[in-house]
Amino acid sequence: MKRYLVFSVLVAICIYCLCSCDWLPCKHTESVDAAVAPTCTEAGLTEGKHCSKCGEVLVAQQTVAPLGHTEVLEEAKNPTCTEDGYTAKVHCTVCGVTIIEKQTIPAAHTYGEWETIIEADCFLPGERQRSCSACDYVEVEAIATLSHSFVQNSESGLFSCEKCEATIFAGHLYAAFEREMNWFDAYKACEEMGGYLVTVTSKYEQSFIDELINSRTLPTGVSEYYYHAGCIKNTDGWKWITGEEMDYTHWGPQLDGGDQWVMAFTTKLKNSGNSKMQVGDWEDVNHYSKYAFICEWELDIEESEHYFTEWDTVTEVSCFGDGEEYRICTHCGVSESRVVPQLTHSFIFSEANGITACEYCDAVKYDGRIYKIFGGASNISWYDASTECQKLGGHLVTVTSENEEIFLEKYMNYASHTASTWMGGYNDGSKWNWVTDEVFEYSKWEKTQPDCSQGYEFFLHINHAYFGGWNDLNPFSAVKYYICEWENA
Repeated sequence: MKRYLVFSVLVAICIYCLCSCDWLPCKHTESVDAAVAPTCTEAGLTEGKHCSKCGEVLVAQQTVAPLGHTEVLEEAKNPTCTEDGYTAKVHCTVCGVTIIEKQTIPAAHTYGEWETIIEADCFLPGERQRSCSACDYVEVEAIATLSHSFVQNSESGLFSCEKCEATIFAGHLYAAFEREMNWFDAYKACEEMGGYLVTVTSKYEQSFIDELINSRTLPTGVSEYYYHAGCIKNTDGWKWITGEEMDYTHWGPQLDGGDQWVMAFTTKLKNSGNSKMQVGDWEDVNHYSKYAFICEWELDIEESEHYFTEWDTVTEVSCFGDGEEYRICTHCGVSESRVVPQLTHSFIFSEANGITACEYCDAVKYDGRIYKIFGGASNISWYDASTECQKLGGHLVTVTSENEEIFLEKYMNYASHTASTWMGGYNDGSKWNWVTDEVFEYSKWEKTQPDCSQGYEFFLHINHAYFGGWNDLNPFSAVKYYICEWENA
């Protein structure tokens, strides 16, 4: 039994071995490898076969080369001045792949050279243009404003821009424009440039404006010119547009008013057309009149070096008071003033006229007293004349003897003075008195004087109609002169 079992096992092992051993030939089972068609860019394969049992290749597949594209050209389009164009496009009609992409060619004008229409300056941009030769389209472009380039004038000492001629004076910039327009348009033009129509607030600024406008060149065939400035008139009178006080004026003889109540202040460049007007005179005009204009800008200038004007006299120094002088830096506007000490009389006797007069002030000396004629600009009351003499340390002249009267007449003759002149006598209602309380004993009244005309002529003057004669007047009569006297000189 055991032998039978062993035999059976051996037979089974042998049968298994015979079936699985490689040395036995495979009865192949064919499997088809499908052909792969080539494309435009990828290779294909022929049909092949292999054994599905053992994997043996029975018929090898062959590589088939790519077919390659079938190219088609799409035509290019040229651009125009306003429409884009594009380059030619190439694609394959088989696979649809784009071989050469279409490139956009932007629309563009064919321009010539730039031509300047308006020159740029330091205040306003310019303008230039160029034309397309294909369609006549005109392109316009702004030209940027220039930058100031200031140089100092060797004669005036002022700094002016060598590009636009704008000039710096006392911390402000000024520029004249010969573009004629009405006042309101000139006002807006200055504002658009960051400034304002010029204002003139001192004689120093006026002198500068005179020089500025006098330096301008008149257009051919024009004999006179006007420039708008920042002054208008309303129901309250003339006003600066900046709100500055109108303490200084420089009106010419043609301030005629009338219906010109909202008008431009102007300056005149030349006066050959009107002999009454001088360069720089102010004149009221209609706001719609078209003139040139001057703009002004405030500057913030810090100076390490000042450019001062010469000292200008504000108050004349005399033997009766200090003087005052003033100067201003023409660049930054810093100003200085100084006191000029009062002079000391220097009396010199003249053999020719027998008068001892001060060489500085023309005051005269007699018998230990000093006499001086004042006034002339406008009428002055007796009271104000008396006060002015007191301020100077003296009093209105008193004449207490014939010799003093003779001297006083000689002095007036020496001074060529014949106008009516206040003296220091007054009537208190009962008698005549001197301001010094001296006894009123001597007098030289004209005939029929004093007459106390109309009941209020109580103040003494030397009558201009009768040289050297005395007359009584009311204290507010039209008298412009007075004589002061100082004792113990």
